[in-house]
Amino acid sequence: MATNYQQDGYTMDFTNTGTAAILSGAPVVVGGVVGVAHGDIPVDSSGVLHMAGVFVLPKASEAIAAGTKLYINNGKVTATAPTNPAVAGTAWETVTVDAKAVAVRLGF
Repeated sequence: MATNYQQDGYTMDFTNTGTAAILSGAPVVVGGVVGVAHGDIPVDSSGVLHMAGVFVLPKASEAIAAGTKLYINNGKVTATAPTNPAVAGTAWETVTVDAKAVAVRLGF
């Protein structure tokens, strides 16, 4: 193994410096990428974010095709890149405009 190997990168330690608790399963923006909270993370506490895998996340009111690159905007995934986008990942299924959520492969 390479001498500079650190970890597999599937998870990231995260400290909630915000003003509200982060609930398990919530998307969390870290710089330009998105992770998903493994468990609840109270304010001023640390927890773990999943940085890989497929998660069902809330989405904006739009149809999304499988394979579409997705971003986070106001806590929901969208195919439209906002200003200073955080990349959520790739749509892992096709959903209609009426669907409330979509399966997303993180970071891919």
